[in-house]
Amino acid sequence: MFAGKDYTQAKSSFIFTEEVVNKIDNSENLEVIGLSHSLAHNNNTTAYLTYDTFDKIYSVNGAQTNYYQLFYADKEFRKAVRERFNIPISNPALIYDISPKQIEEFAKNFYKDKSQNIHQIISEDDPLYAVSGVRGFFTLGDVEMVDTNTDYPGLRSIMEGIPDDAVKDLQELAIQYTTASNRGGTDAAIQEILGVDMELVNQIDGVWSAAGVYTTNQSEIDEMIGDVNDKLPRLQSQIRTVTTNADVIFQRFVDAGYISVDQKQLIVTELTTIQSELDGVQESISRLVDIRDMHNLSSQFGGDLGTYLNIKNRVEEIQESLDKLNTEEFRTLLQTIGSGHDITGILESMNKGNKSYLGTDMVLTATKGKEEIQVNISATLRMYEEGRGLLEDKATEIKRLEAAIDREIMQCYKAEQKKVMTKIYEIESSPDTYTHLLRKHVYFARLDKSITGINVHEEFFPFNQSNIDDKISLLNESVEKGHTYLENYRSAIENLFDEEENIAALFDVAMEGS
Repeated sequence: MFAGKDYTQAKSSFIFTEEVVNKIDNSENLEVIGLSHSLAHNNNTTAYLTYDTFDKIYSVNGAQTNYYQLFYADKEFRKAVRERFNIPISNPALIYDISPKQIEEFAKNFYKDKSQNIHQIISEDDPLYAVSGVRGFFTLGDVEMVDTNTDYPGLRSIMEGIPDDAVKDLQELAIQYTTASNRGGTDAAIQEILGVDMELVNQIDGVWSAAGVYTTNQSEIDEMIGDVNDKLPRLQSQIRTVTTNADVIFQRFVDAGYISVDQKQLIVTELTTIQSELDGVQESISRLVDIRDMHNLSSQFGGDLGTYLNIKNRVEEIQESLDKLNTEEFRTLLQTIGSGHDITGILESMNKGNKSYLGTDMVLTATKGKEEIQVNISATLRMYEEGRGLLEDKATEIKRLEAAIDREIMQCYKAEQKKVMTKIYEIESSPDTYTHLLRKHVYFARLDKSITGINVHEEFFPFNQSNIDDKISLLNESVEKGHTYLENYRSAIENLFDEEENIAALFDVAMEGS
């Protein structure tokens, strides 16, 4: 997204949405709305501007649209840009030479009609809003700005004037480190960013143990060094960009009240230390490559071992610097900054009239006489929707039970009755075959006696299932009572509020979802 080239997610969103719409009956008049938060706004807006995926876009704290991204994704926009700025088809990269202000103005004018269908709410304290001034990004649609933390001036003013590359690299590092450390602490962050397997490194406490680890884990070490070699150049570039601008960047955080002068100095010092140690790791890797090119096994062993020990020592220094920055104060600061991106903060700042928010739940206040009644509408609708869903599930299970009773009991009864009738027919049609039973139980002086006829008098009593029917009836009644309770509850809530509150419409939406 920052590079402004990848738009595969937007294209996938279009394909998925199109397939869904095609499966809906009478979809000609269907309105498709894109709801977005964070990076989804960039994705949905790109899909809308390029492929007409949505009719309207509604977003909260979204990552803004990128005109470089649109240049590659939208062929109509690309054609217009080429004609306006004389960019040949053979060299699309010339777009990066155009003044950002010029191309932003052109893009806004190009998409001005579609921008009327884009609606945004943005927190002034949102980190994404802070970097939305970076080259490539521009804002479309009507935007409602909200101050979610009145204790701070917001991050946008801090980032303005800082070089785009520094902002990008700082954000990318922060995202990588935070995501990885949340999964597995500092060790996981180091492996994610630098490629060093700390579990492997921590097995070493001296030269001899290093030799042992090297001998038994050579493939893992080769893989780790290769990973470091791949990730290190990019990381060095990012750290160098940030440290070059560190004094300016973090002084602005001081001026805005986010950190103290001492904290700023600590950050700058530790970032400088990290850069120095990374440079040392790079030197070791370069020497190792030179040694391996000599194809001397003993030299390679010594070179590998020396590089391994050097990386271990330098990574431990990096880890120590990261631990110094991983204090409660800095974690609280990051949490404060991160909270500006949450939807919860937006909702809380939008409390007005009889509407307020508890977390992400909407609370409406009704006045009856002198009393105020607060109703958690979100929780109410969840209960209504989930309650209806549970009752429908219960009704389905009752039908399955009835079918099972008919299958397992009634059908079984009929099958057994049929077996008995078949046996009776067999006995009555071949009576002589049962003569031996008569001889077994009755004494005959002569053995020429036989049975010439058998007439079976059968009587089948009807199966008594009244008890089962009563139980099924009670179960069905419980479902009906449940629906009655929910509808009475709905009516009671609706009656608390005026018709213009549209509470009934909210319940209707919940009913459709159940």
